[in-house]
Amino acid sequence: MINPIAFHIGPFSVHWYGIAYVAGLLVAILILIRLNRKRKVFENSEQIYDLTFWIFLLGVIVCGRLGYVLFYNPVYYLQHPTEIMMVWKGGMSFHGGLIGSIVVGYTYFKKHKIDVWRAADLMVVPVPLALMFGRLANFVNRELVGRVIENKTWQWLGVDFGDGLIRYPSQLFAAGKDLLLFTILLFLFSGKPRPGTLIASFLMLYGTLRFLVGFFREPDAQIGFLFHYLTLGQLFSFLMIVAGMIVFWCLKIRSPK
Repeated sequence: MINPIAFHIGPFSVHWYGIAYVAGLLVAILILIRLNRKRKVFENSEQIYDLTFWIFLLGVIVCGRLGYVLFYNPVYYLQHPTEIMMVWKGGMSFHGGLIGSIVVGYTYFKKHKIDVWRAADLMVVPVPLALMFGRLANFVNRELVGRVIENKTWQWLGVDFGDGLIRYPSQLFAAGKDLLLFTILLFLFSGKPRPGTLIASFLMLYGTLRFLVGFFREPDAQIGFLFHYLTLGQLFSFLMIVAGMIVFWCLKIRSPK
């Protein structure tokens, strides 16, 4: 397995996880600038820099952390409130970050009088690719590990994350899912769909793929399985599918043609 620490600068350790976050952010910005040149939504690149900064800070980091605290481990953090914002100790929620990012983005669009649907469609395209870097970092960190492979036929797929058990590399499955979704969204973007189609597609497709990959991922130890076999992340992913369907329905009512 790869060492979670990429390198040292004096007494400081630089982790692959931090590098993944920075890489994902930079890649997302570059893609957004390129897409904005093809289909003008933002006035200039400065708006993209500004918006991505606030989404990354407030949406991804703050709300992603608060989502984990509230959804996945509220009892522990109620007893240890000083650790709530210690993100370096691990614990981030994608769904919490998604909710926060939507709120930040919507607020920014309204403030700067930017078309919400067109901007959301543009912003969502590079999201899966940015997430892919994080999933690869999860693999390096040996976190969010997969379920134990009980069928010996499939053990060749497995990885020992240090506990002596052969598990599915669910983080790599998730990374592959993100790359596939990015490819689909990029293809849809090139077809010039009506505004709102991409954000609705993202919600439905990500929710579906995340739900399926969840069957290979070990549930959070403090929560366990819901309904005997599902994880909390799968439940939230199902709600994403429903949200995507609602968006599609709203778009159809707004513009039937």
